[in-house]
Amino acid sequence: MPRRLTLDVKTLTSLFRLQGPSLGLWRAAEIAVFKQCELSRPILDLGCGDGLVSSMVFEHLEAGLDPDREALSKAEQLGIYGELENASVEQSKLPEDYFATIISNSVLEHIRDLKPVLGKAWALLQPGGRLVFTVPTEQFSKWLALPSARYSAWRNRQLSHLNLWSESRWQQTLKQSGFEMAEVRPYLKRRLVVAWDLLELAQQPNLARRRLFGIFWRRLPAAVVECLARAVSRLDLASPAPGGGRLIVAHKAVWHARPRLS
Repeated sequence: MPRRLTLDVKTLTSLFRLQGPSLGLWRAAEIAVFKQCELSRPILDLGCGDGLVSSMVFEHLEAGLDPDREALSKAEQLGIYGELENASVEQSKLPEDYFATIISNSVLEHIRDLKPVLGKAWALLQPGGRLVFTVPTEQFSKWLALPSARYSAWRNRQLSHLNLWSESRWQQTLKQSGFEMAEVRPYLKRRLVVAWDLLELAQQPNLARRRLFGIFWRRLPAAVVECLARAVSRLDLASPAPGGGRLIVAHKAVWHARPRLS
């Protein structure tokens, strides 16, 4: 049986208030699984974005990296990063062989060519350092609200999903870039993926370029959002393999030659 995965009411309330019910649900599982990891420092947050998710896991991170300048401006306001670099991973000027851990939350599934990204991550890590990341699984497409290949293709285009890979595919890809996969933690059972999908769809209708659901959600009393948070706090967000998403831990292989980034 997978280890139970839960998140506290306070964090969930904040998450739902800031990100709404659908993204909040998915992020809750990611935050919960990261909270159960023991991570060595210094830590780099690869694709940190606005830093919101990481701020709900860590009080401080040594560095964050993202090509989106606007997102980094928001991350800077959180005050949890010692250093923020506005660059793609491949162009990073951060010190090599320095970080004990690189974390990345729901980033790698969006990158078409992972070889240079993983190669640079390998270079930035200390010998034996760990790459810890979350991604949706190959099962994600099959667990959406409608059991249709056309529907799942449409949803994945909306979400810019490129790499919904099996565990074995990830293991092979990581090995080619000098990593040894050490641990896999699946999360979100089928019913929760369906719930996420339905909630996300409900949030899409617009009126004058404003999302109708967002208008409704922002007007909900705080007590209602907290009630939802309490209900979700009682859920086990873990899943038997493969789950809707998975956390993967991979070690930098000391025997591997320095990978070429192109």
